[in-house]
Amino acid sequence: MTDPGITGTGYAVPKRVRDDTDPVYATLDRMPGPAGVAEADLFTGAGQRRVLGADEEIESFMVDACQQALDEAGIDATDIDRIYGYASVPTYFTPNSLYEVHARLGMRQDSLVVPLNSDFSNFLLGLVHGHEAIVAGGCARALVVTGSNWTRHVDYRRGHAQAIGDGAGAAVLSAGGSLRLVDHHTRTFGWAYTSMTMAVRPRHAVDWAGIPVGKDGNPAPTYLLESDAGVEVYQTIMRDGLPDLVGELLARHGLSGADVSLITHQGSRALLDHWAGRLRPAAYLETLETFGNLTHSTYPVNLALHAGQVETPYVVIAAVGTGFHVTALLLRVT
Repeated sequence: MTDPGITGTGYAVPKRVRDDTDPVYATLDRMPGPAGVAEADLFTGAGQRRVLGADEEIESFMVDACQQALDEAGIDATDIDRIYGYASVPTYFTPNSLYEVHARLGMRQDSLVVPLNSDFSNFLLGLVHGHEAIVAGGCARALVVTGSNWTRHVDYRRGHAQAIGDGAGAAVLSAGGSLRLVDHHTRTFGWAYTSMTMAVRPRHAVDWAGIPVGKDGNPAPTYLLESDAGVEVYQTIMRDGLPDLVGELLARHGLSGADVSLITHQGSRALLDHWAGRLRPAAYLETLETFGNLTHSTYPVNLALHAGQVETPYVVIAAVGTGFHVTALLLRVT
């Protein structure tokens, strides 16, 4: 039976840096919400964020990340049978820009393009589906890539916006590789479906308010974390649901935090510290202070950045996501 692994990784982030003194944060609302807590106090710890320039698009960074992963794997784009992932927020509701990445990489026409709209676990699900496809004999090599341009799609009055950054990451799955998928685990909380959404809605800036318009002249969507349900999810499912899930995944295999290097969602220093205390990983691989919250690209970027430094026998990648869900992967280091 084929035992595929991650044979190459790559990441790309914009050069432009935004720190806490940037005027964009001047209208940040610090008033307590319905839950009695100020949203701005929940999302802290991002000293710097990487931000797309006015003439930059996330698809270019996705292509760069893919090319790095392909080069590391020692293969060409024409060797890839399937590409999984997502560009968020895409130019169009459909199709996703993953098709543009396919074209710009010069991939074969018969390579399957699989957009996965599962923010923020897109990369994790891409690894799962790619692994299963290779094991089943459906393909030999898969490419997984995500790109996030969310700095253009948040309301900077809201607390969650102060951590957001842009970036892209990718990985190649094929025979061999130093990271092998062992298992995965997930929990879905559909009652919180509307707690975090991306839709066309009014936005407020320092000297402007209204529905934002993109460069194409069409209304641009804006992310919203509901001040009641969203904060509740943050304080319950995100805070303790993630370590509970990871703990169950590790217990299946007789492992503990001491056996793993951990990559998680990185929206807040408070969450990272809490998860570190709950799980006690041997190493915590994160870039919150330098890259901010890269939403669904957090996972491949940190994997690519830290892959060569892993000294534990296992790696755990744990994502939270809209909908609402929590998903975790267990990877073995070979």
